[in-house]
Amino acid sequence: MKKMMTALAAFTLVAGATACSETADTEAASTEAGSIAGEWKADIESASFENDNRDWVLADGQYQCNSCLPPYGFAADGQWQTVDRPGTDSQMIEVVDERTVKFSSRFKGEDTGSSTMTISEDGQTATVEWTDLSGDTPVNGKSTFTRTAAGPEGSHAMSGKWTTANIDSIDEAGLKFTFALDGDTLSNSGNGSSWTATLGGEPVAIEGDNSGTMVAVEKTGDNSYRETYSRDGETLSVTELTVEGDKLKGVSTDSRDGSKVTWTATRQ
Repeated sequence: MKKMMTALAAFTLVAGATACSETADTEAASTEAGSIAGEWKADIESASFENDNRDWVLADGQYQCNSCLPPYGFAADGQWQTVDRPGTDSQMIEVVDERTVKFSSRFKGEDTGSSTMTISEDGQTATVEWTDLSGDTPVNGKSTFTRTAAGPEGSHAMSGKWTTANIDSIDEAGLKFTFALDGDTLSNSGNGSSWTATLGGEPVAIEGDNSGTMVAVEKTGDNSYRETYSRDGETLSVTELTVEGDKLKGVSTDSRDGSKVTWTATRQ
């Protein structure tokens, strides 16, 4: 269901929540123009998407996510089903009515999130209202998708191909994140997850992340950095970060399907 939570996914590669306490030197650096150190808040209005293709089918009591990486499916009978997904081992789909479905996820018996998808009467717009419970603070959000292709004949209205039209809202806890820079060590923290990596060093585990994702960081310019995310040795995505005064620009590219999210954040 990670692909479905587009609004959150747009920023999870660098985002977090509250600032952690740092040394006096780091705090001073956070106010210096051009430094990545400090607290940031992602601007949802700035998010734009490229090659953003979703392909879902709900038919004959079965849900299939063809655009998930890798594709997978399970019974859509309103009961918890065992799945093998990073950070998720159980999922459930409830068909509320002919235009509405509810998704829920768990990991090791704990609820990690849910979303409700509602299809417009003309069938061309999907609205997803979601809650992410995986961090210290629950994060709610809302996203809108536009249909690009119809689903199979006789399938549920949610079936078909879609692309992100808009991020309507995300709670503040899901938008704020902090960077700390100490020599050649860069740290990131927010809403229950954090990491500390040596610039140009080996990938490190992301604390608080149940998916097994790791991150490696390198400095690519005076005010630019590259984060490379991987799992089991496979590169998942790359985020290019550029500091422009009190603005941080991010370009996050999924290495597996070429989808891209471009966004900005503002120094707090």
